[in-house]
Amino acid sequence: MLERGANLDTIARKGRTIGLLARKTHPLTDQPNPELEVDRDWYAWLIDPLSTAEFESEYYEQQPFHIRRETSLNYSELLSVADLDAVLGSHSASYPDISLVRGDGDVASSKYTYGDGRIQPLEVVRHFDSGATVIFRQLQRRVPTLARLCAELGRSFSSRVQANVYLTPPEAQGFAPHWDTHDVFVLQVSGAKRWSIYDTKVRLPLRGQRFKRGTPPGDVSDEFELGPGSAVYIPRGLMHSARSTDRASLHITLGITAYTWAEFLLESVNAAALQEESLRRNLPLDFTREGFPVAERARLFREQLAVVQSRFDPEVVWRRFKDEILAIDVPIFADLFTERLRGDRLTLRSRVKHRAGLLTESVTEGETCLLRFSGREVRLPVRVWPALRFATTADEFAVRDLPDCLDAKGKLTLVTRLVREGVLQRK
Repeated sequence: MLERGANLDTIARKGRTIGLLARKTHPLTDQPNPELEVDRDWYAWLIDPLSTAEFESEYYEQQPFHIRRETSLNYSELLSVADLDAVLGSHSASYPDISLVRGDGDVASSKYTYGDGRIQPLEVVRHFDSGATVIFRQLQRRVPTLARLCAELGRSFSSRVQANVYLTPPEAQGFAPHWDTHDVFVLQVSGAKRWSIYDTKVRLPLRGQRFKRGTPPGDVSDEFELGPGSAVYIPRGLMHSARSTDRASLHITLGITAYTWAEFLLESVNAAALQEESLRRNLPLDFTREGFPVAERARLFREQLAVVQSRFDPEVVWRRFKDEILAIDVPIFADLFTERLRGDRLTLRSRVKHRAGLLTESVTEGETCLLRFSGREVRLPVRVWPALRFATTADEFAVRDLPDCLDAKGKLTLVTRLVREGVLQRK
């Protein structure tokens, strides 16, 4: 149901605002909602009601868009204040896992850490009370709901995804106007922030083109308030800033770090050089001397480009990037000992499901089939392939439902192996 007056065809000068009524509300202090285990398209859920096709054609890498929701629709099921307290109060986090910033710069880590770099919880909250924003970095490594979200989005965007969480006191600003070198989705969990978007300074900056403090932001091109359950997408290179209102603000920033063509080409040349001796040779001894022909430099350059193009298989780089995504975007395994210490054994009637958020790839290689996930590989006889493919693509099934390329004992053996590897979970 759309908010009264909302018009999906109305596009602002810089980005778009969409209104959507919340279907459910959740108190911020609730534990993660069990509904998070329900299968859903997390990419579509993130930008609902905008379609993924429209997002990719009109906004991705191009311009921001703002989805305004009247009440908390989704995000309190991802994170609670109790999650932050558990991380802060455990005495196990270190700088920069937790850091403090103000609008005018970072707070020196020595003011809230022990000598070994561990966080001092009471010092962190003291600085928060005096106006500092607390940043919890890479929280997908500690909170299962965020781990699953990042893993699912990593699959959708073929990107590395991380979740940083920002807790800002009332009427405070964490960062001065700046740009990021990766795309971000900001999900407002509680409180609100007033956002300002400025003229872009760098179009699609690379990681080496970081914002330099003191760079003037330019003219304001858009302003809006981000309330609970609302979201904003900001492509990399777009200047922005935000300030909390009269309540403390809690938001999740999902950083989408994609692979660029520049990275692909650099990796391609490096990989080709491992195979082709001519690419490893030194440049001509006299290329810096006056009179070295420009035409000769151009000829040598074209010659080496031709070597890369004609003799190098780019699948090597596609494979490497894909393997990195499989290894980085992973859920939190919170049941490995629980599964091993269960008293009941698997039977043919036992039902299992694919682990939510775990990215897997299965392929055949000669007389074997290979399953890749989380930086690991499982190699099995090729006769197992139909059953392996079924087990890693079906959402839920009984052990006996596996294809009959395996007998009853073989089905139990395969499923037991995949459960122990963390690929499948018992229902």
